[in-house]
Amino acid sequence: MSTNAPRYRMTPALRHSRRIAAAFAALLALATATPAAAHSDLHHSEPADGAVLRTAPTSIFLAFPVPVQVMTLRLVDQAGKERPLRREGDRTAATSEARATVQGTLPPGDYRIEWRGASPDGHVGGSAVRFRIEPSR
Repeated sequence: MSTNAPRYRMTPALRHSRRIAAAFAALLALATATPAAAHSDLHHSEPADGAVLRTAPTSIFLAFPVPVQVMTLRLVDQAGKERPLRREGDRTAATSEARATVQGTLPPGDYRIEWRGASPDGHVGGSAVRFRIEPSR
């Protein structure tokens, strides 16, 4: 039994058109990528990572390139002891900034600001910012 269905051949012009359409679709996908696809990377901090301070900071500031729900924010000294912070703002909302006030005074030494957060795409990440307080001479 033979079929009399017509056979289609892809002409070189049709192949070229399909390649151009595929390339255009790929470029369009890259061009329309939004920050929502980004993860929760830290953009800026105060104190800055690696900073050597002459006086103890009274507050902590973290800035993110996309809104992040900061779930954990801790200040830890060189002995591993958590130092008290008073967080500002809504802890359940995503934000591009996180702020906290340092409770009490910090003696000279090494410190870490540790944070964990969830970005809009659901990725959970975090990192630490290290700084040092050295007494003025």
